Amino acid sequence: MKIFKLSLIITFLTSFISFSQDDNYYITGTKEKEFDTLAYRTAERIVKETAGLMEKEINPEEYILGPNDILTLSYLSTKSKQIDLTITPEGKLFIPEIGVVDLKNQSLAKAKELIFDKVNSSIKATDIFVGLKELRKFKVSVSGAIQKSAIVSASAVDRVSEIIDKAGGLKPSASVRRIILLQNDGKTKKKVDLLRYFLLGDKNSNPYVLGGDQIIIPKRNENEIISIYGEVPSPGDFEYTETDSLSTLIKFGKGFFNTSFLDSVELVRIDENKRLYSTYLNLNHWHSIINTNNPLPGDIALKAGDRVIIKRRPDWIENRYATITGEVYYPGKYAIDGLTTRVSDILEKAGGVTENANIESASLIRYSEKESEDKEMERLRRIPYNELSQNELRYFQARAAEIKGIMSIDFKKILIDKESPDNIILFHQDSIHIPYTKYFVNVQGRVNNPGLVNFKPQMDYEYYISLAGGYGFRADPDETIIVKAKGQQYLAKDRNYKIEPGDNILVPPQSETTFWQIFTTALTIVTQLVTVAGVVLAIMRF
Repeated sequence: MKIFKLSLIITFLTSFISFSQDDNYYITGTKEKEFDTLAYRTAERIVKETAGLMEKEINPEEYILGPNDILTLSYLSTKSKQIDLTITPEGKLFIPEIGVVDLKNQSLAKAKELIFDKVNSSIKATDIFVGLKELRKFKVSVSGAIQKSAIVSASAVDRVSEIIDKAGGLKPSASVRRIILLQNDGKTKKKVDLLRYFLLGDKNSNPYVLGGDQIIIPKRNENEIISIYGEVPSPGDFEYTETDSLSTLIKFGKGFFNTSFLDSVELVRIDENKRLYSTYLNLNHWHSIINTNNPLPGDIALKAGDRVIIKRRPDWIENRYATITGEVYYPGKYAIDGLTTRVSDILEKAGGVTENANIESASLIRYSEKESEDKEMERLRRIPYNELSQNELRYFQARAAEIKGIMSIDFKKILIDKESPDNIILFHQDSIHIPYTKYFVNVQGRVNNPGLVNFKPQMDYEYYISLAGGYGFRADPDETIIVKAKGQQYLAKDRNYKIEPGDNILVPPQSETTFWQIFTTALTIVTQLVTVAGVVLAIMRF
């Protein structure tokens, strides 16, 4: 049960990958060496849900009648009649009081004509109506690269893909584009291309089946592929067939983006000497017509191994933006060009800072740097803490305390002078935050009444500690630190800083001396005294 649930989760997640990345998986439901529990159950459920359903009304010109089809016949003569008639195993229709009509291999439309003629030639009747009441069931065999060769029940409105589902689905190694439908006469062969059917909606590539048909599924030739890469919605490799053209491959890739550079689409081909050569094509005229069913002008037949590469437009400007939050009048996302938009521009677009803004503590986070990888930190994380060298430990501690991606700029200078070097150009997804002014100082640690105290200009840290009740039990005044809003730390007694609103004052406890530390120290002193005494006694003997 746990294996089945795991398979269910994995298959659900992989279903979001592009079709073309593994076209066989999306049609067969399986991958190489993958247990087929989910694919089989899904196919089984779909078969049950779609049993007896039709895509649309039957086309009388196309539907071929056969044994066990049930027709309804109604007409007016001396009295009205409505009867249900079943076609016999020999393909004949017996109409009581009228006679027999041979309908073998006849379409529904032709059958209606024959029945009309038979009724009119036998009796005087009006308002003759013939309709198909119930579809027949028959057998179709499936063999080749399928989960299990089988003979399955089908109807004349079932397509090849539905019969394959009933048989359990294709193997991962199966071809999805070279399937053969061998019809009951043993001579007529139809090519089945499920990729064209599912990706392009080509219904002729997935025909209906008839009684006695045989579906033969060959293995896929891994060496015969065509590929499309670059600026397309669904890049990837696809199985090749002789009918493929450049437009077919592009349609498999789901067409173009607006960013696709169509002036020089590269077609890479292997020549007779097994060397690569490139042809560059201008496909600008295809942009608006690629998704039509009409033949495209200048289309090119493809060969196995061909690759198409579509580059990105060099003049395309991405939708870049920067975000500003906090104490501005209009916080939110703002468009930038990534070339000339500066910090001051975003501040102006946001209506400027409010009267409660703490501009000294404003910050700019550069997303591109925030997501950058520090390989040295990753290495140090794998080393036990007590095995780090002093330099490694210092590096680790410094980087761990770092706010990743924060830019070292002074917003106050930017507001005063737009020409300031701090007024830098913004990158995509940069984030500016303007905090509000905190009119208090946070005093924590070994004080008698920790918490927030009102800020008063020009006062030192000891003033705020006194407002917090003074030093508490076992406080260590000499190790008191000041932590600024941006994370800078100062030893309080050095007084090389200025207390500002929003600062944090932390009073740590005295380091505790354990019993073993006292014992070890005492033992060391005693040992030294004994040594000294021994030396003195030795001197006295002399």
